[in-house]
Amino acid sequence: MLFNKLGLAAFSLLLLCSKSECRSAPEQLPTAATLDFHAVAGDPYATEVRDMATASAKQIQLFFGAPFPDPIHFQMVADRAAFDAALPPKLGMGATQCWMVGLGTADLMVLLSPDAWAKQACEHDPNDSQAIRQLIAHELIHVYHGQFNATRDFSGIEDLDWFIEGLAVFGSGQLTKDRLDRMQEAVSAGQLPTSLSSIWTGPNRYAFAGSLVRYVDQTWGRAATVRLLKVRSSAEALALLGTTEKSLLAGWHASLTHAQSSG
Repeated sequence: MLFNKLGLAAFSLLLLCSKSECRSAPEQLPTAATLDFHAVAGDPYATEVRDMATASAKQIQLFFGAPFPDPIHFQMVADRAAFDAALPPKLGMGATQCWMVGLGTADLMVLLSPDAWAKQACEHDPNDSQAIRQLIAHELIHVYHGQFNATRDFSGIEDLDWFIEGLAVFGSGQLTKDRLDRMQEAVSAGQLPTSLSSIWTGPNRYAFAGSLVRYVDQTWGRAATVRLLKVRSSAEALALLGTTEKSLLAGWHASLTHAQSSG
């Protein structure tokens, strides 16, 4: 089991963003997300994962200030073979690598059950309930994003990983202190990405992408972040923000340096 009743009650109070980050979102939304959840009968994680998905969907709607336009079709599968078979063929992913345990698009979210992680996954701990919650929220943000994006599954988008993945990292709470600390070590060593295309690469990609989207959100506001859900290239994103790649990266670099000196 992921956590006891007390842990679940505490989890239900968690937000995916701080009060200041949620400042433009309403406290309540008129429409609740429709969660179409399926798991193999008898899966010991089914109830907890479903509850995590329900709570995360609610907080994602608060984060963005609008409900999911479409139902969330959530399928939790029992093994790696079923996971691979459930992925949309048009994505052309074939056999997935061991670190991949979840995928979200506008029309489908697939999760390899944590019950299979010990033998069929790597880099994921089935006993770490916080990491599981954040992973579910990460993929659900992809679902939400896809429902507002014309591609619906981000196919054909070649240069927007920094925003697609950074948004999911930032909004899900995966921009953890541990990741930020490791990123600051890289900043101190002069290992900063110098192009948008290099943000979602290397061991610090979660922190780099998540902190860049956090910088955009804090600088341009949540309304701009919401408008970015519809863009399909970095050029469109930069035009919407009224900036250039060089200026965006310079401002982000300065914010990281300032955070380091303040710390």
